[in-house]
Amino acid sequence: MRNTYLIVVLSLVSALSTSLYAQNDKFNRAQELYAAKNPEAAKPVIDSVVRHAETKKDPMAWALRGYIYYDIYKKTDKLKLNSALRDSSVKSLMIAQSLKPDAEIRKNIDVLVKNYAQGYYSIVKTLLQDSSNFERSQTAFKKYKELYSKVDSTFDFKQKDIEYYSAVGSQFSDKFNNDNTKSQFGEIGKVALMKVIELDPKNISANINLGIIYYNQGVNLINQMDLDTPLDKLEIIQDNSAKLFKQSLPFMNKVYQLDPKNLKALESLRQIYQALNDSEKSIEFNKKLEEAKKAK
Repeated sequence: MRNTYLIVVLSLVSALSTSLYAQNDKFNRAQELYAAKNPEAAKPVIDSVVRHAETKKDPMAWALRGYIYYDIYKKTDKLKLNSALRDSSVKSLMIAQSLKPDAEIRKNIDVLVKNYAQGYYSIVKTLLQDSSNFERSQTAFKKYKELYSKVDSTFDFKQKDIEYYSAVGSQFSDKFNNDNTKSQFGEIGKVALMKVIELDPKNISANINLGIIYYNQGVNLINQMDLDTPLDKLEIIQDNSAKLFKQSLPFMNKVYQLDPKNLKALESLRQIYQALNDSEKSIEFNKKLEEAKKAK
């Protein structure tokens, strides 16, 4: 009975050893294919390794899977917002990190995850060029921050937030100013620029663009009036346009305080006061504008 038990145990050990060696051979094969720049062939091999009971907790196997999927992703999905290859690669890299690989592997994984995050940021910039893709650009920016935070939880995104929302605000304020009938562009621009000013109150570009949007929205209302406009509606339009001109003022005044020779601010203030029927202030800023032009 004892000999029979020993034979069974030895047979089991032999089977496990054979299984482990087979997985090691597959891992080595996957490495060879990856090194030979054939990630497509390496993919099913490494998938088999990480699924196997003997090697599914090997950080090296998961890290290699992340690298292999990354190489395929670069060829086919680099410009895509949604990519199953990217998702699988990132998941593999995160599993590898959780399994406590050595310091060098951890460092390499962090670098690769940051590359993925920067890839999202590049997609953000591309999507912003198309007004119909604004929501997708927001999604890409969110994914960029989430992914970067996985490897650097203390990173301060303030400057990136300013950069992103400044780009959104500039893009959509330009679109609105070029076609004032596109009111949705003005609203998107306002929301983005307000976020910039919350983060950086002295941001001259954001203050100017926000002031111009409010001013142009007021002009839009004035342009809606004609000889057939009823008197009661006329008064409402005038009141609402005056409110918008007044909302424009603090942003332009902020720029003027920061840069008294700023031509855009001086011109805008002249126009705003003119629209508010404040001729004294309008003349004052017209004079300052002419003086600033001569000094240039």
